[in-house]
Amino acid sequence: MNRLPLYLVSAFSVFALAFTGCQTAPTQVDKGSSAMPQAASSQTDLYADNVSNGNPSHVAPAVQGGSDVIFKSHQVEVTKRVLEPASVGGMFKYRITIEALDDVNNVRLTESIPTGIEFSSAIPAAALADGNASWSFPSMRKGDRQDVDITVKPIAEGDHQMCSIVTVDNAICLDFFAGQPKLEAVKKGPTSVELGEEASWTVTVTNNGSAIAPNVVVTDTLPDAFSSTSNLRQPVGDLAPGETKSVTYTAKAVKKGEFSNRAVASYAGGPFGGPGSSPVASSPITVVQSGIRVRKSGPTEAYVFKPVAFDITIENTGDTDLKNVRITDILPKDSSIADNGGGRVSGDAIGWMIPNLPAGSSQLIRTEIAATRKGESTNTVKILSENGLEASDSVTTNWLAVPGVTVSITDSKDPVRVREATVYSIQVRNQGEFEPVSGTVTVTFNDSIKPTAVAGDAQGTINGQTVTFPRTTLEPGKDINLSITAEGAKIGPGRAIMNFSADFLSDPIISQETTNVY
Repeated sequence: MNRLPLYLVSAFSVFALAFTGCQTAPTQVDKGSSAMPQAASSQTDLYADNVSNGNPSHVAPAVQGGSDVIFKSHQVEVTKRVLEPASVGGMFKYRITIEALDDVNNVRLTESIPTGIEFSSAIPAAALADGNASWSFPSMRKGDRQDVDITVKPIAEGDHQMCSIVTVDNAICLDFFAGQPKLEAVKKGPTSVELGEEASWTVTVTNNGSAIAPNVVVTDTLPDAFSSTSNLRQPVGDLAPGETKSVTYTAKAVKKGEFSNRAVASYAGGPFGGPGSSPVASSPITVVQSGIRVRKSGPTEAYVFKPVAFDITIENTGDTDLKNVRITDILPKDSSIADNGGGRVSGDAIGWMIPNLPAGSSQLIRTEIAATRKGESTNTVKILSENGLEASDSVTTNWLAVPGVTVSITDSKDPVRVREATVYSIQVRNQGEFEPVSGTVTVTFNDSIKPTAVAGDAQGTINGQTVTFPRTTLEPGKDINLSITAEGAKIGPGRAIMNFSADFLSDPIISQETTNVY
């Protein structure tokens, strides 16, 4: 690229807060002339200086608003403007504006800081070195403007000269757009096909890119479950941006199972000269024969003696009607039938008959079953069609037992005199049939009754008005009996409050006994 540096020198003088620019360009302004291209190795220096014999030449602003056009060529125009004048010790602010009259590269501005002037700041920030402030702009397009606001501080009285040097490189630009095709392929076809039958797929190719895709070809890749009955490589031709074309493939199903049929569209002259292609378009398909399927669903956990729903879903997965489909639901031992779902109960099984199950249809049968024993049990359903198709499914349920506890506290004598004894009998019973229960008994007396002794299946501890018995485990159907001897301590209603706490209880079970003291 040809390089044309431009050196511009300007000056300002501070006299009683006044500013005059120092024009450093020829007095004849270039009115948009075009520069002749130069050899890449050549460099032309244009240096315009109105400073004669070292003395600044004061020139009135050439542009209204306080600006001097200090240089203008076919490439750039540079102006200076005083923003805020200043006396010695104040802040003198001025602006340098560079306007690109053509596309240029590497625009560089250097401002000399003379003796008697201190550099303060600049927007944008300047690079400072050897008494100079400099800025660099990598490129400017025609019409771009770049303002540089500079603040300096005069520290000595007199005329001061600020000189600017601007250099640019020629920018010779060529605008062009490089497009690229972008293919998208969509494959549509049946989700299932009968074994031995022919299936058909359509592949639609769209160019979503910004350039023509030349010589587009669609290639279909069949799984080994199919035998091709058409050409698997079909040309589409050129595809313009936004254009769509389609091709069709056919193949015969030769093996049962689930498969994916894939296709890709490609074109010549892809990125970096190689072939370009679309993402793979796939179409899942299942090869089936006339068939039947059953699903058994139910809870994975339930509570004994509490009926829960179990669903049986019978599906004709084939393409022909099925006749006389027999369903047999085999129940686990220790089961209780709450709802047979309209079937016939025979021992541990429930049976149904579906006279006709159309192709693609399904039927739902719902039963309600309860277990009479805890633990895991498996419920299995079997189906058999008239033409010999069969299927089965199972569901396993963990039956949980729920503990049940009753508590009671009674006095042996009521009322009692002060210092007369009565015996409180306490019973805790595990009413459940399956789960042991572990818990703690605590009895608290008010001040009318004073506990004096404990007895029974567990030895309690008296602590003031509270009696605490150690944690005890009760097997299903078992109970524990405790007793507390107490005497009347104060005339009034005496109360004994019993609490039973266990891990399965969110709140303790409470029982209360009142004994009158006189």
